[in-house]
Amino acid sequence: MNYRREKIISIIIIIISFAIIVGITLHIFFKPAKPPAMEIGIMPKIVGYSFFEVRAYYADQFDLEVTAEEYSDTYLEGAVLSQEPAEGTEFTVGSTTVKVTVSKGAKPVETTVTTSVTEEDPTETETDAPEEPLRVDGPIENPEAAFEHSYPDVELELTAAGMEVPESAAELADKLYAVLRRHGADAGFLYYNPHTGGSLEYNADEKFSSGSIIKAIYARSILDSSIDLTAEYEMTEELLNSRYELVDGQPVGTMFTAEELIRAALVKSDNTAYKMLYHYIGYSKFNEYAAGLGLPQRMTDENYWFRLTARESAAYFKDIYAFSKQHVNGEFMFECMANAEYRDMFSAALADKTVHEKYGYLPQEDFYTLGDCAIVSGRTDYVLAAYVRNTGENLDVKFFQDVAEITDKIHEIVMEQ
Repeated sequence: MNYRREKIISIIIIIISFAIIVGITLHIFFKPAKPPAMEIGIMPKIVGYSFFEVRAYYADQFDLEVTAEEYSDTYLEGAVLSQEPAEGTEFTVGSTTVKVTVSKGAKPVETTVTTSVTEEDPTETETDAPEEPLRVDGPIENPEAAFEHSYPDVELELTAAGMEVPESAAELADKLYAVLRRHGADAGFLYYNPHTGGSLEYNADEKFSSGSIIKAIYARSILDSSIDLTAEYEMTEELLNSRYELVDGQPVGTMFTAEELIRAALVKSDNTAYKMLYHYIGYSKFNEYAAGLGLPQRMTDENYWFRLTARESAAYFKDIYAFSKQHVNGEFMFECMANAEYRDMFSAALADKTVHEKYGYLPQEDFYTLGDCAIVSGRTDYVLAAYVRNTGENLDVKFFQDVAEITDKIHEIVMEQ
């Protein structure tokens, strides 16, 4: 009897031991995979910076959501006044929404105006004409320097050079003029057709802040040289455009190749990447390049931002177009420009085209300057350059969309003639 009981107990022990061994084996070899770790970042300070630029710089890090707009005597219109999550806190890269309050600029001064209705002829009322502000030419040290002025209500025309607008496109030309004319001399425009040599122009010789458009022109100048795209350069603290503008979010001390810096400057409009290229590679190639095109821009040790006219901008981009067809580095540059992260301007209206573009933006005390220059590639190619100075809480990207959409239709008609 005891023997039989001991035998049963032994069998039970063997079964339990086997079950434990099987369980351990399954746990070791068949345990479920852990979900991939989420990348954690440290929230930068974005208060005081332009909402537009913050969105461009950190598009791959987090999303922005405007929760309120308030008047501010400290920050210009469009600047971020508050942020949540706060600076220095951890956030999940790629899946975090930052809520921001945006500045409406200084609160307007309230005044009491007494009015009266009279039959007086307004032409008989003498008024002092406002003094025209001084126009400043040449390069500037900082793209945020207050050096531009607004020139509204100036009578200008849309003109054709070296081409005739087909009768079938006359209505479109009138529509394009109406879009440009709404901004008076605070808009500049030039369309260039490399197949015919003709152009459409509006206020094409007025100077505007080029902002980040200069990055594409500078990249063109150094890519045409014997540049080693694999050469590496260190991102030092002294070369940061601001302490929060880290190339690709990498820490100070990271080495970047020339190719990586050019890509960051063109695709992400990265100011630090542009500053590093300018510091390490220099500006002699740019000055030779501009002189070779007969254009007046010259860089110095301190100045690497410029004011450009639509005509000068188009001249540079005409050359970039030729460069893309003739040079081994042209395809790389074109690929970068076609994949620029900010696509709310020309590209937004030309979804069926490949738009190789670079935008530029300058916020100022009571208005901003915005520009876009591009080579548009479709059935046939053309160059497009436009600038606008404007006021308001939101950037007038629709101006560029309208200009691109109408010009593209005119171009198609011209090429069918």
